[in-house]
Amino acid sequence: MDSDKMKQGIIPGIMAGYVFLAYVGAGAGPAMMGEDGALSNMMPNGMIDMVGGMINSGAFVGFILHLIISAVIGALYTGFFADKVNLGDKLINVAVGGLIYGLIWWIIGGNIIMPVIAQGDILQLSIGPSFYGHIIFGHVLAFIVVVGGNALGMTDE
Repeated sequence: MDSDKMKQGIIPGIMAGYVFLAYVGAGAGPAMMGEDGALSNMMPNGMIDMVGGMINSGAFVGFILHLIISAVIGALYTGFFADKVNLGDKLINVAVGGLIYGLIWWIIGGNIIMPVIAQGDILQLSIGPSFYGHIIFGHVLAFIVVVGGNALGMTDE
């Protein structure tokens, strides 16, 4: 395990976590059009409330916990995953690697960990804000790692 590589993913993980929350809706969830034409929320409790609820806390603690989780996932990306995706082109690596990494965390986080903690059904694999949010997270994380690493001289390329 290379701790220097893992450190390079902390800030990109936090930044991607912010984008994830902006997409899925940190508070009331994203506004979606219901069958009756009215706006409704697919995540009525809000993402931050759900994350905070994992440890019996509120939205503020959920926000902090989400950023910590995002930092850890970012560190794992640079420490273990980023080197495994080498398709010859940085943009393809970002697109494919970000997609795969986002899907991995959608399955692990959104379809296993969260349902287990909430005592719900695991592996429901429903396509919705969480699915797209995790894919966006993976792409943003991969992009920031590549662009940020090059801009700061943290990569060999």
